[in-house]
Amino acid sequence: MKRVGICLLLAATVFSGIDVFSSPKVREDVPNRAYYKDVFFDCGIGLTTRDTLPAVKMLGLSTERVAFSSSEDADFQNAIIAGDTTDWNGSLLYPDGEPRFAMIFIDGGSSLTHGSSLGARGREAIRTFVNAGGSYVGACAGAIIASEGHPGNKHCPTYLGLWPSWLDHSGKADIRTGMTIEPNSPLLRYYDFGGDKYVADVRHNMGNFPKDMPAGTEVLARYDGKSIGKMNGKPSVEAYKKDAYTGRLVLCGSHPEEVTEGERRDLTAAMIRYALDGVGVAKVKGFLNNGEERVMDRYTFERKPEYTRIGDMQCHHFAVDIPKGAKDVTFTLQGAEDSHMTLAVCHDTFAFDDCADFRSTVPGAFQQFVLAKPQAGVWYVCVRCLDTPVAHDTATGHVYSRTVPADLLNGVPYSVKVTWK
Repeated sequence: MKRVGICLLLAATVFSGIDVFSSPKVREDVPNRAYYKDVFFDCGIGLTTRDTLPAVKMLGLSTERVAFSSSEDADFQNAIIAGDTTDWNGSLLYPDGEPRFAMIFIDGGSSLTHGSSLGARGREAIRTFVNAGGSYVGACAGAIIASEGHPGNKHCPTYLGLWPSWLDHSGKADIRTGMTIEPNSPLLRYYDFGGDKYVADVRHNMGNFPKDMPAGTEVLARYDGKSIGKMNGKPSVEAYKKDAYTGRLVLCGSHPEEVTEGERRDLTAAMIRYALDGVGVAKVKGFLNNGEERVMDRYTFERKPEYTRIGDMQCHHFAVDIPKGAKDVTFTLQGAEDSHMTLAVCHDTFAFDDCADFRSTVPGAFQQFVLAKPQAGVWYVCVRCLDTPVAHDTATGHVYSRTVPADLLNGVPYSVKVTWK
């Protein structure tokens, strides 16, 4: 049975109008730290199929993947990536359009085949993911598909257009190249690459390099080798982050990602770590007013992300301006009966599990605490859903066999309120 239906059109198109709450009282410099898992691994149609990425395994990151190989399976692939009748948002996105994973890794292979297989909905889901704060690492085909195009089609309609320029093909098949790490490269924050800042013997197979460097692009490493033709000295790894709210792209024209040990694996790990350090900042849904209950029960298709239900392991953030002299400030969370949620608050910065002034974590979905005489000013309120689906990894990717509470993938309703005297 094909996992497609009328709700598919909802998943990848409804989030572009998300309002980013901006106020001089609200911080816009705190990276998001709450995701379902760390890495979504796309080695789908047209790409090299792998069970895992050695660098991801070495770093101990949580991951899920899609690994279809036949173009006949495009509907199944995109039901995972962009959604279906049981998961309107797809695996990449929460019900409100925020990134569900911290990062996506797209493998090497055929960029044109994979881009075409994703269809308009799949491509838009990935764009939404990055523009909402999820980071992106691409190797070879995964790099070029993130760009606007290639020499034959500088604005390829089946590419993602996340990096605002185009990449040139090397014309070199099945060769080995060296890579020189730039002297001030952020990759050196993570590894010293033997002290010589050089990675040797990286496999290259019809990969790519930038034709120009649009504003905001960082060169992290360069190709090195007399026999590699026009690639020599060109950027081999580049990074780009549009603004504080988007994720960071890290693009590599060759294949260090397949190596299980040594400097090539460390190069991949450094790329991943730099991408993860560049996720988008946390956002607030809005301000909470004294005594007003904020009900979060909208579905994806209602296009009200500031009132949309919460996803699995997601944090929703709010701000409240506590006036001087306020007493008995009571924070209350009421979630769905079969859900599990926590409530945390922090003065002057976003609250997360490891950064909160006060937390309520009793079992269930009702949380409440009272601050007798809190400091005046902006407090940040965090609601987190602890529920998660049961996932099984199969030959073609992950499958969710059970969700608790029911309809978890489409969001869990709750209400939050702050009152004071």
